[in-house]
Amino acid sequence: MELQFGGAGRGLSLAVAVGFAVLAGGPAMAQEAKPQTSKAVAAAQIPDPWEKMNRGLFKFSMAVDHAVIAPVIHGYRRAMPQPLQVGIRNVVYNLDEPKTFANDVLQLRFKKAGETTIRFVANSTVGVGGLFDVATATGLPGHDSDFGQTLGRWGVPTGPYLFVPFAASTDLRDGVGRLADAFGDPVSWAFGGLNTTFGQTRDGLRVFQARVDLDDQITGLDRDFTDPYATLRSGFSQNRAFKVDEAKGVSPAAQVNDLPDFGAEPTPPKP
Repeated sequence: MELQFGGAGRGLSLAVAVGFAVLAGGPAMAQEAKPQTSKAVAAAQIPDPWEKMNRGLFKFSMAVDHAVIAPVIHGYRRAMPQPLQVGIRNVVYNLDEPKTFANDVLQLRFKKAGETTIRFVANSTVGVGGLFDVATATGLPGHDSDFGQTLGRWGVPTGPYLFVPFAASTDLRDGVGRLADAFGDPVSWAFGGLNTTFGQTRDGLRVFQARVDLDDQITGLDRDFTDPYATLRSGFSQNRAFKVDEAKGVSPAAQVNDLPDFGAEPTPPKP
């Protein structure tokens, strides 16, 4: 989600973009979020000194989403044929590959950077401009890297948790990271920058696609959890901790091995 400034409309675009970019790129409800041990969960929690303000913004934003945004998204999902939905999503995320490549390099993950390059070339050519994800079909799935993750990989702390109006979770580090990703995005600059018709159209499509991808999770927040705000904050915190560990080279298998054995007999207390 590209971030733009200047005028009331662009201020709203900034708010939506920051939040959905974080949530979609690896946020609270993202698929790559992994469960943590109780110790890891506690360590992963981002401090929330502005909780009262954040909760108010969350409540207001969810009310607006339910009344205005969700009906549009639900109509799109019902009316648009599934193959077209998949194709649009593929194009949107294919254009993110150069940003992912840049962050892979900054994180010194050169193998991942090579895979990202192959994916972008294959999907942009054989995949007809990214309409078809031929790379995943041939065994090379995609991944996302962002500058907030890069900053975390080099030891920058998260700073306070923030809920961005009309959008979702972030923190100071990842908010700055998303701004850097937006203004340094190679694809945007290749087509003239953020203020071109291409840049603005892509900005809108990315925000829209992120909301489509998260529709089921957002719908389930109020339905399935007694404290949706705390659930969102906790999921986001754990996911970003996972993403930073990933950038540091901690494998998913190693993280799974650290999980407690919930089926094991409890250790008897010492006499």
